[in-house]
Amino acid sequence: MKDNYTAILASYVTYKELYRNGNYRSSYQVLAEFIKYIISVNKLYAFSIGELKTSIENEFGFHLPDAVLKSALKKIDFIIRGVEGNYSVIVDSINVDGVLEQYKDLAENEGSQILEQLVSYVQNEQGCKLDNREKRDLNRAFVTYLIDESNGNRYQEMISSFILKNADNPDMTAYLNSVREGGILYTGLNYNIVDLGSLKNNLTLYLDMEVLFDIYGYNGEIFQQLALDLINLVRDANKKTKKVHLRYFEETKRDIDLFFLRAEEIVKGTILLKDNVAMKAITNGCKDLTDVSDRQADFYHKLQYTYGVLEDEKKSYYGESDYIANLEGIFSEEEKKNPDVETAVRLISHINKLRDNKNYYEYTDAGYIFITETWKTQECSKKIIEKIGSEISSDKRIVGYAISMSMMTNILWYKLNKGFGGNTFPENVNSILKAKIVLSNFITQNVSKTFYKFKEDYKNGRLDERQLAARLLALREKAMKPEEISLDNLEDNLNFDPKYLGRFEEECELHKAKIKQSELVLEDYVSEIEKLKDTIESQTSSEEKQKAESAAALTEKDEIIQSQSIELERYRTEKARKKNREIFIKKIFIFSWRIFIRIIVLAVIGFASYKVAKFVKADAANTVAIIVTVLGIFVGVIDVVRNVYKDIFVKNDTNTMQNSK
Repeated sequence: MKDNYTAILASYVTYKELYRNGNYRSSYQVLAEFIKYIISVNKLYAFSIGELKTSIENEFGFHLPDAVLKSALKKIDFIIRGVEGNYSVIVDSINVDGVLEQYKDLAENEGSQILEQLVSYVQNEQGCKLDNREKRDLNRAFVTYLIDESNGNRYQEMISSFILKNADNPDMTAYLNSVREGGILYTGLNYNIVDLGSLKNNLTLYLDMEVLFDIYGYNGEIFQQLALDLINLVRDANKKTKKVHLRYFEETKRDIDLFFLRAEEIVKGTILLKDNVAMKAITNGCKDLTDVSDRQADFYHKLQYTYGVLEDEKKSYYGESDYIANLEGIFSEEEKKNPDVETAVRLISHINKLRDNKNYYEYTDAGYIFITETWKTQECSKKIIEKIGSEISSDKRIVGYAISMSMMTNILWYKLNKGFGGNTFPENVNSILKAKIVLSNFITQNVSKTFYKFKEDYKNGRLDERQLAARLLALREKAMKPEEISLDNLEDNLNFDPKYLGRFEEECELHKAKIKQSELVLEDYVSEIEKLKDTIESQTSSEEKQKAESAAALTEKDEIIQSQSIELERYRTEKARKKNREIFIKKIFIFSWRIFIRIIVLAVIGFASYKVAKFVKADAANTVAIIVTVLGIFVGVIDVVRNVYKDIFVKNDTNTMQNSK
């Protein structure tokens, strides 16, 4: 890869733009435009495949098989193939699409700005200037990071943090995603994927444990979404005829069963849950071993009946017929002392046996592929392919035995022709998601490394029991799913400085609840740290004493509260009684006053009637009339008294009751 990394980034963006927006029907036609540009700029009027290949690599950073270049050259009408594989150019007929150069210039300008920002960011984070060599290394790491050609480099943490901290910059995010989209399209060319639209041959994908956990959702929402992208592409491929089959090896099932067995031990309390996200998902909420076994059964049931993933039908890979295809001898016994290498080689060898020891040049024709997120397994696969490739002569690239889930997704997406005329790329092109995944893996790896370092420090006397427990607790809090990573918690979770982790010692002293968790941490390593046993027992008894004292204090407090409640209720009752008495006296006064007023009025009326009768010297008839009038007045007085009583006493009491409700 050449040093002009700005141009390389621009190449992927340009390829993507031509692929999606140009009037092209195949990837070879798009590649032909790049070749035309090379011929025009470099004045290649006659050339060999090797010379063209070198020019393409130097200008665009594309490493393409000879067969792909030959197919693309057939799409250019001003190129004539001569003898011995040489090519000549009809100079008068040269035509180059100016759009390519426009895309390329714009992409280079934007890419240059982003690389400058990246260098500045890394310098600020490290607190020192980068020399020219370091800047080249950083730029190279950035390119390989974006196009998924490297699973790790020393700048991956910095690059991921840089991308995440610029997540609110839509222009930068769009540019980075375009580079990654171009990388997917480049994958199709790089592995000479032809006959787009459907699969012609059967393909069986063997999924490792972590991929199965991704599908089920044990590793979080982001990993599940990426896994379901692959599942959905498999379903698309199987719409007419079932071509793609999903399986897992017997060894993978044993690993899964051991994982659930460990979950049972955690639920029983015999071992401690550490930093595994999937284990947390399985054990959280489990009250007993039955809950764990139920979740295990649900896991296998859903894999089979929802996603169509079955256990491998082949039970033995060490029969007489498998001997020739066995690849385990490629690695030395010393190398296989590493358990990860030993497992990787065994499963890769299984794939080669299923392929009948044949080499393939397109993944969808290979018949069998192991899908894994384990970096060591992918590296072992690359090592074997490189060795085989050095022993044979071919102008095509041999496909590997084990690849990542994202790469398989990209291959199927490309093979099923989702690009031309399509509107969406797989979710894995999202640069923000990749940054979160990388940072999540980085944190998990550092948690594991730091965990064992603290254990060694304890054994060597550099930490005491209390310090070890506190720091192990601090590590447990760091592990998180990719979707849980944000700018707010990024800095803290990337900080593995012993002084930073040591601050949790005070917290453990202040919060006794955490000491109980510390005990569990220490119990999990009792075989290695025998000295902690007495400390744990002492702490436990101390906590039980504290719990008893707390319970007694709580009981006393409850009694005080109950007594206060009774006194409060008595006070409320007395207050209410006093208030009712005051209201009653007030009502009596109002009632008496209103009756008095009405009696006075009636008395005045009666007295006036008497005087009138006396004045006119009324006869017996008139006297009777007067008496009747007086009786009417008397009846009216009674009615007035009754109404006043209702108004003051009855109505007010009703209103009081309603208001109280």
